[in-house]
Amino acid sequence: MSVELVVDRWIKTAFERGASDVHIEPAGEEKLRVRFRCDGALQQFETVSDAPRVLARIKVMANLDVNEKNTPLDGRIHVEGMGRAGLDIRVSIAPCMAGEKCVLRIIDNSRLGNKLDDIGMTPKMLSVYKPLVTSPNGLILHVGPTGSGKTTSLYAVVQTLNSPEVNIQTVEDPVEYSVPGITQTQVNHELGLDFPRVLRALLRQDPNVILVGEIRDAETAEIATEAALTGHLVLSTLHTNDAVGTVVRLVDMGIAPYCIAYALRAVVAQRFTRVICQACKKQVAPPEEFVKLTGVNRPIFHAEGCKDCRKDGYSGRVPIFELMPMSLALRKAIYAQASPDVLLQVAQKNGLISLWHDGVDKVFGGITSLEEMLRVVKGTTTLPKAAAPKKTTTRSAPPAARPAVRPQPRG
Repeated sequence: MSVELVVDRWIKTAFERGASDVHIEPAGEEKLRVRFRCDGALQQFETVSDAPRVLARIKVMANLDVNEKNTPLDGRIHVEGMGRAGLDIRVSIAPCMAGEKCVLRIIDNSRLGNKLDDIGMTPKMLSVYKPLVTSPNGLILHVGPTGSGKTTSLYAVVQTLNSPEVNIQTVEDPVEYSVPGITQTQVNHELGLDFPRVLRALLRQDPNVILVGEIRDAETAEIATEAALTGHLVLSTLHTNDAVGTVVRLVDMGIAPYCIAYALRAVVAQRFTRVICQACKKQVAPPEEFVKLTGVNRPIFHAEGCKDCRKDGYSGRVPIFELMPMSLALRKAIYAQASPDVLLQVAQKNGLISLWHDGVDKVFGGITSLEEMLRVVKGTTTLPKAAAPKKTTTRSAPPAARPAVRPQPRG
């Protein structure tokens, strides 16, 4: 089989399995190991020979220098005929001891049309969050680890706000989706177009809404905060573990507490959780400790695995969210430079919907399993430390719920 057909087959198979990434890495003399990241976990696919020709093919497809093997390379491939709007593939190639490693990030353009109602927030959370993103000004941050869906969520906000009456401009690195009706700018460090410089330029373009792909440094954080205080709605992402930690991170970056208190509208922390297989899931009794923590005694769901989910018990992923809206009490606590523990207590009393509570809703709804939800929220500050003495109630099991958003196909 020609190298052209080999690479095309990898892309097609990755798309059919709903993979987010394809890892192509050295595996011995002129051999490559290929793995797919499906539902957050890497899976071995195959090992092939003729590594130089395969990597050269990928570089040609991404318009990269075939002869360059000693420096990191970044490119892009567009593939027609897959999904409703084709695939965009981000290509990252980096030198390593045994040669070069290549990672293909699969971006399905069919997700571009998603709006807030489509991303997996519960009706309760949406009723709080929607009024915040339609505010004329303020700073809204989506936070979480790499690959937790932050950018996809912000694009859903942009799609919700996108109209001829609203001037939306973005600065991104890289631009992941091309959205009709908004102005998108990609940073270019070689030309001196970094986030702060582009962001300052955008502020002179009469924007209503500004999307900053990521707040990476103190200067970008300062400009974004000032923009939020001067009549613009600013959307961005930040790498923190939870909502309260975001406030601490902004203070560490040198943003004055009073600026954070009056600029910040909301923080949304998010993680991906695997969707329990709808074909083989069955009701089981919840563990006693879970009943004590939730105060609810009703069946949850477990899947043993079947041919539909490749014996895995899961098929696809959906996000779970933590929403911390700004309140008067929380604003006062931030202004007073309260400790993280105090900030968390104040937030919990004033509208915080934690990862734990959103995860519990998805467990009872049959969207994910208890084990998977606990794996995802483990280590977060919103996980209950101990069971509180609560009167438990027994409720009849609801009909099997559909996933809040359509999970990625598994092939």
